Amino acid sequence: MRNSKLGIALCTALLVAGCASGGGEEGGSAAQAGLPGSIKIGVPLDLSGAAGIAGVGTSERDGVRLAAKEINDTGFLGSSKIELVEIDTKADKQEAVQAVLKLNADKVDAIVGFTLTPSFLAAAPQLQQSGIPTMTVGLSSGGVTETGDFMFRLYPDMANVMPPADKEFAEAFSGLKTAAYLWQGDSEAAANVMGKRKGVLEGLGITTVGEETFVGTDTDVRAQLTKLKQAKPDVLVTMPLPGMISTIYLQLDEVGFDVPVFAAPDASDAALEQAGKAMQCFVYVTAWNGQSAEGNNAHFLDYWQQNGEKRSATVFEAAGYASMWSVAHALKAAGTTDKKAVRDALAALDGIDSPFGKIGYTENRAASVKGTKLQIVDSKITLFDPEKSPDCKR
Repeated sequence: MRNSKLGIALCTALLVAGCASGGGEEGGSAAQAGLPGSIKIGVPLDLSGAAGIAGVGTSERDGVRLAAKEINDTGFLGSSKIELVEIDTKADKQEAVQAVLKLNADKVDAIVGFTLTPSFLAAAPQLQQSGIPTMTVGLSSGGVTETGDFMFRLYPDMANVMPPADKEFAEAFSGLKTAAYLWQGDSEAAANVMGKRKGVLEGLGITTVGEETFVGTDTDVRAQLTKLKQAKPDVLVTMPLPGMISTIYLQLDEVGFDVPVFAAPDASDAALEQAGKAMQCFVYVTAWNGQSAEGNNAHFLDYWQQNGEKRSATVFEAAGYASMWSVAHALKAAGTTDKKAVRDALAALDGIDSPFGKIGYTENRAASVKGTKLQIVDSKITLFDPEKSPDCKR
């Protein structure tokens, strides 16, 4: 349970500050009593390396930048301004460790970052030892908050979100007896999630008839897809990272693999423009629904269109934006950059607006983000309807 005295103190701080409930609202005319003029936020993200990973990191960074701009432009923290200290961690564990050492030397007040779980886990001991409040942006594997009480996560552990959705999908597509699996082998997160997905389907009596992997630099996966097709599964379960989605699903169509597909999360508008027709009737669960009107998602999309990069927003821009705003709310509630106070304020956040709906942070410091089950019909993302989905034909 939350500490009641802490909750009262934070509520008082919020009232005194005139704190808004979500991004994009004015934060009062006076600076917070204990906040400095410049607040340094470290932003270690994977901005280079394999295209699929660098694309995710770049999107996360752009979401963080968007939030920082809005926080500063609206005076959410009074006259205090967010200063981002960005570092490319290059999808490498050692780079991540060196980035944290540098950010610690630069005396950042908090960190908003990390694209890959292994890199974070390598750097987390130093973060915890230094007592730096850290909001991880796009980590989809478990073990993040377990590394220490200064560690937080915005993006949910998809190993807890996807398997229950797969169970519902399997029950809607009745008669499934066999399954094949294809995932990105150079992603520990993808491998971990796929293991859980496979386990839940096998628990329903669905027999595994094939398993294949690929890596993020592959441009041709037809051989793996053909091998899986020859196994004649009733359903194909896939787990590519976003940068590989179009490649995988276009080639799936090319080899004539037309069974139902339980897909990976986070199909972007760009992916749909390239492979939407090939993804007809795919079902999947995602942490962020771009069509949602919950929280301040509509505001985020509008603000992104006006001030972001000239491309459609994805879950990763949304995650970067929500992560940075969460830290801003904590700074405002704490009224200081004292690291323990900011950590405690983060842990006590509840009911703040975000593109993921209204969120708070649970007892294990994870944002209360719930997945949304979706389906692609005629190249458009729609809500999954278990009554109608089995009638959708590829």
